[in-house]
Amino acid sequence: MDRTTEEQRGYEAELGVALAAAEEAGRMLRARFGDTWRIGVKGADGDVVTELDLAAERIVLGRLREAFPEDRVWSEEAGLLAGAAERTWLVDPLDGSNNVAIGLPTYAVGIGLCVAGAPVLG
Repeated sequence: MDRTTEEQRGYEAELGVALAAAEEAGRMLRARFGDTWRIGVKGADGDVVTELDLAAERIVLGRLREAFPEDRVWSEEAGLLAGAAERTWLVDPLDGSNNVAIGLPTYAVGIGLCVAGAPVLG
């Protein structure tokens, strides 16, 4: 099945890396969901951040930086990681941290790519 949309054509390599990163992070999240892990808060709003957020972020950032080292990355936990390209990856390694913190298995790994400020995949 072809998962690409018309807007994503020309970005097949990027889509493949993003899907592989999200799937790997998702497998880790499912495997560790019932484990005990630390929960903290961040920012003035007291947003929840867990060990799982950070572990998923390491997976996603590792894959993106390996495949596209020149691209910028803006990740929820790490912030902006500079790059020289006009391309910016947007990463939410665990969208649904509050759900996970209370034991509700409803969450996602979010990865998108913007080129010259416009979204092209995600």
